[in-house]
Amino acid sequence: MDSSLFGDDDPTEVPAAAPTEQPGVPDWQVRQLREALDRQGLESMEDRQRLVEEVTGRPVASLRALTSAEARALVEALAARRPAPRSTGSSWDDRDEDTWIDRL
Repeated sequence: MDSSLFGDDDPTEVPAAAPTEQPGVPDWQVRQLREALDRQGLESMEDRQRLVEEVTGRPVASLRALTSAEARALVEALAARRPAPRSTGSSWDDRDEDTWIDRL
């Protein structure tokens, strides 16, 4: 009785699976990451790189060196962080909470 599923002989050598590479980050996702970093108030490349490496847990030379999964995790982490406050010079505009006037 033939034990193979389709009647083919059992191969003596099973080809090794090709190593799967993580897909790179597409251009739209790089733009999304840059915008998210801008919203955090990070202007210097050193500050941006430090934050990216903190979130990914590994050294990263550029945003294009991230995997798609790392880029998604970075976007989520940046969205969860509160952006750095930017002072407008007015204590009224810089307040953290809404007042009754804002709720009208």
